[in-house]
Formats: sequence, C-alpha cells, structure tokens
Amino acid sequence: MMENKVTYIVIELILLNKMKKLLLILLCVPIIFTTCKKEEEETLNSPFVGYWSGTYSYDGDVVGLWSGTISTNGDINGTASNIMGEETNLNGTVTINGDFTATLEEIGINFIGQLSSDFGSGTWNVNTNSETGTWEGNKE
Repeated sequence: MMENKVTYIVIELILLNKMKKLLLILLCVPIIFTTCKKEEEETLNSPFVGYWSGTYSYDGDVVGLWSGTISTNGDINGTASNIMGEETNLNGTVTINGDFTATLEEIGINFIGQLSSDFGSGTWNVNTNSETGTWEGNKE
C-alpha cells in the first residue's frame, strides 16, 4: 500500500514537471514569433527606393518644385522650393503599397498621394487655411 502511494507521488511529480515545461514552451512561442515579425518590419525593402522629383500646382499653375530620396524603410527626405526660389525641407513616409505622406513642416503644407513603380501624384493642403492643390512626380 505504501509502495502504491510512493509510485503515485512520483508519477504526479513527473506529470507536474512535464506540464511546467509545456507551459513554458507555450509562453515562449508567441514571444519568438513577435520578435521575428518586428525584425521583418524594420528591414522593409521599399519598392520605391531612389531619387524622386516633380512639381506642385495651384489652380493648374505650377507653383513649386520638389525632390527627395526614398530609403529602403520608406522614409522620404528632400526639399521643396516655391516659384520665388525659397526652399524648405520635405519629410515623410511611403508605405510598401505606395501610400505617400510628406510635410513641408516650416510652412505647414501636407502632401498626400499614391506612388506606383515610377510615377506618383496626389494633393496638397495648407494647415492654416483652405488652400489646396495637386502634385506629381517621377522616379529618376
């Protein structure tokens, strides 16, 4: 009778140890996959990488030029100038699907649009008033 109790306790300890290992594995697997996904997102290889340039217009008339470089992670860094030659920084992002957003922060103009493999277009608006226009550009 005592042997059965000892055997039962040993079996219970073995099962408990296996359950702890299984629980530990189940808790670690999601962490591993989450970590891997983040690395993939950080190493995005944008299909729009390169130098882009174009114009922006108001009521059909060109009012400025813009140019910038898109990096492998989709960051846009460049400049824009108006018809008087005043230049300001252009910064933004483009998604892997080509959704383009950039800002001329110093003067509060937002560019929104869509890029394809070598062409992009969209609209722009001024933060402080209702002025809007269009923009377009090409990959060089």
